[in-house]
Amino acid sequence: MQPSRPRADRAHLLGGCAFVMVALLALPATAAEQAGATTQVQERRVTIQAPPQVVAGQQMRLNPTGRPIALTVPVKDGTTYLGDIQLTIMPDDRIEVPAQRLIDLLANVVNPDTLKALQAASTSSASLSPADFASSGIDLRYNPQTLELNLVISAERRGTRSVSVSPLDRDRVGNFVQPAEYSAYLNIRGALDYLHAGGDVGFASPIFSLDGATRIGRIVAEGEAIWQPGAIGVDFQRLGSRLVFDDESNVMRWTAGDLQTTSRGFQSAPDIAGISIFRSYSVLQPQQIIRPRGDRSFRLDRPSTVDVEVNGQIVRRLQLAPGNYDLRDFPFTQGANDIRLSVLDDAGRTELLRFNLFLDQSQLAKGLSEFGLYAGVLNPIGPHGPRYSDDWAVTGFYRRGFTDQLTAGVNFQADERTKMGGAEFVIATPIGAFAGNFSISDIRNYGSGHAARLTFQRLIQRRDGQADSLTLFAETRSRRFGPVGVIDPDNQFSAEIGGGYSHAFNERVYAGFDGRYSIGRGAQPDVHSYRVTTGWRISDLASLTVDGRWERDSGGSRFGALASLVVRLGRYSSVRGDYDTRDNRMRASFQTLHGQGVGSYNITADVERSDRGSGFNFNGNYYANRAELGISHFGTFLDTFGTRTSQRTSMRVGTSLAIADGAFSVGRPIYDSFAIVKPHRTLAGADVVVEPTPFGFTANSGALKAGTHPSISSYAERTITVDAPNAPAGADLGQGSFRLLPPYRSGYKLEVGSDYFVTAIGRLLDVDGEPVSLVTGTATELSKPERTPVTVFTTRDGRFAAAGLAPGRWRIEMLDAKKSTFIITIPADTKGLVRLPEIQSGKDQ
Repeated sequence: MQPSRPRADRAHLLGGCAFVMVALLALPATAAEQAGATTQVQERRVTIQAPPQVVAGQQMRLNPTGRPIALTVPVKDGTTYLGDIQLTIMPDDRIEVPAQRLIDLLANVVNPDTLKALQAASTSSASLSPADFASSGIDLRYNPQTLELNLVISAERRGTRSVSVSPLDRDRVGNFVQPAEYSAYLNIRGALDYLHAGGDVGFASPIFSLDGATRIGRIVAEGEAIWQPGAIGVDFQRLGSRLVFDDESNVMRWTAGDLQTTSRGFQSAPDIAGISIFRSYSVLQPQQIIRPRGDRSFRLDRPSTVDVEVNGQIVRRLQLAPGNYDLRDFPFTQGANDIRLSVLDDAGRTELLRFNLFLDQSQLAKGLSEFGLYAGVLNPIGPHGPRYSDDWAVTGFYRRGFTDQLTAGVNFQADERTKMGGAEFVIATPIGAFAGNFSISDIRNYGSGHAARLTFQRLIQRRDGQADSLTLFAETRSRRFGPVGVIDPDNQFSAEIGGGYSHAFNERVYAGFDGRYSIGRGAQPDVHSYRVTTGWRISDLASLTVDGRWERDSGGSRFGALASLVVRLGRYSSVRGDYDTRDNRMRASFQTLHGQGVGSYNITADVERSDRGSGFNFNGNYYANRAELGISHFGTFLDTFGTRTSQRTSMRVGTSLAIADGAFSVGRPIYDSFAIVKPHRTLAGADVVVEPTPFGFTANSGALKAGTHPSISSYAERTITVDAPNAPAGADLGQGSFRLLPPYRSGYKLEVGSDYFVTAIGRLLDVDGEPVSLVTGTATELSKPERTPVTVFTTRDGRFAAAGLAPGRWRIEMLDAKKSTFIITIPADTKGLVRLPEIQSGKDQ
């Protein structure tokens, strides 16, 4: 069938355009370009015989000029752009490309064996043909319509590519607000007790717990103390103080002063004053995935859609080209992980790939390490504070992920009396996770000792979505084993074994068993403890659990049972009833919470009775903008609320004083980093609300014109939203949020609003006095040219309105034919809107 005349004309036109494009590109080259072309001819080339091109039934030449044409074209693997290459179309329509450049581009997508074969072929002959590449599973095709060199690579020849499943541990993009160069806070928590019965009736001396930190640049000074005015004897006790420096690039924390030691295995945590170096990813890089990432390799022969499912939940859907892949960064949970990949290729074929992995949360990914080293002198707490002795002490540990299945480490500690060293490991296997700790010690006058602990964990996932868990442990200690700080080591039990198993019958019923058997040493009797537990979720609002326990120790054998019924009263309240056969103890409790942030409160209360007596407890907490308030009452009675044996009421208050780059605020106690939020002067005193939600807000600026956000975690991304509902019309609140990545115990000064709230209106005339009509332009602040310009539009008669300006001088540049430029001045006392007179290009306002 012959094409219609218009279609044939269009085909001739397309062919003619292609010819003109090639001819233009073939204009005479400069001498330097011709010399370069001569050099390229001497390079090893790949020669491709282009297929005949037919346009409107007529065969068209790629190069009708009679001389070589050099083009720079993209090289594509499917739709993936690999880079550009210089391509030469010879007079006989053969196509030549430099072999080394093509191999360099292929190095990003083919496997090492294929790459070596291509490089060997390139060095053994002066030219290559498509057949040389075809033998390596690569088809070369030139597309003259799109001017592209297309590669078709077989799946088995492709290199392995990594695909991330979880969004965690990603590179951070965008900008964060910088913390204050200087910041400090002091938390004050006070308690006042009134004793009704059971001692000296009346008010006791108030007691205050103090803690705070100061940050200057990257150095933090922090400390804790207790103050009890009116107390008998010492009324002030310093608990500790130290300097802290975090080396974020190397994930290390350096500390000098009263150290806060961390222990592993059988270690103790002695009080030491000195210097320490510490690495913990959960502390210094909480967003990094440090557990084994569970790389799993698979191959796709065709373009496919892959659904990644972990423990029954789809975590990501991927569109992948043919090739070999390592699927990384699974969002694993503790225990067994069932990983499934559902593959649907472009031909409609499906395939299910399945992997299983058992993970223990204490594992580290391959190559990662955590450690701590603390050295100095012992400083036990005395009446006035730490007592610095002349007795040296050191403690430390080191852990490393040697493989994604094996994490192992060593630990040690010593002082003048005691030396102790140990080792630990965690190994993940298809059946579960095994962990072990082993230590030996030597204590002056007591000799050597040893200790060991082995544990096993397994979580058994079932097809119905339920899971069983199994834990086992065994531990042994010699009589004289002990860590630093043990004065008289005397371990009464030579060994302990135990474990537990739980089984979920369905979504509503579960049961479990756990037990422990301790083998006594010498006259110490063996101790047995066994428990059976069952639970039933009666409805969405009620659940029942029943425990049966049997124990035997030096006091004999006994059996007891405990039943607990919990009933939810709506979303935020619940009641609970307990009955324990031991002492016939009955207990009823109630708890509720209301709101979030400022104005929220929680209440708990319980009453109980047993053969030993009765009691009543009440506790309530209220969260205000500037403080946390609490009250509690505790009372015990003989029989059923008979004679009082003890009764006490406690009143509590907690607040903070904070400063950041000159801004001061009073707020609730600060737990790590904080932010002081202040309204800009242009908000005319309007209240700024921090993190408003339908359930409440975190803080507000209030009468002090500053609010404190007290709970910002270090090294965790945080976006703080703000609002000013009563701000003047046209006031600029910016983006309404601040993006933070706070360092340790840092403070922020966040100012809401800015001077950029002015709207200017007027009329623009060009140099000839004519209106600058229906064009756009930009307004740039002369004192801050780096700021993003404000867009300006004009009407037909040259009138404009520009929003987002600040007081000062601005240059307006319009995109009319005469390139009109204007200088305007916004008065300093502008309240939001300024009307400007007619302005002529080239003349100041």
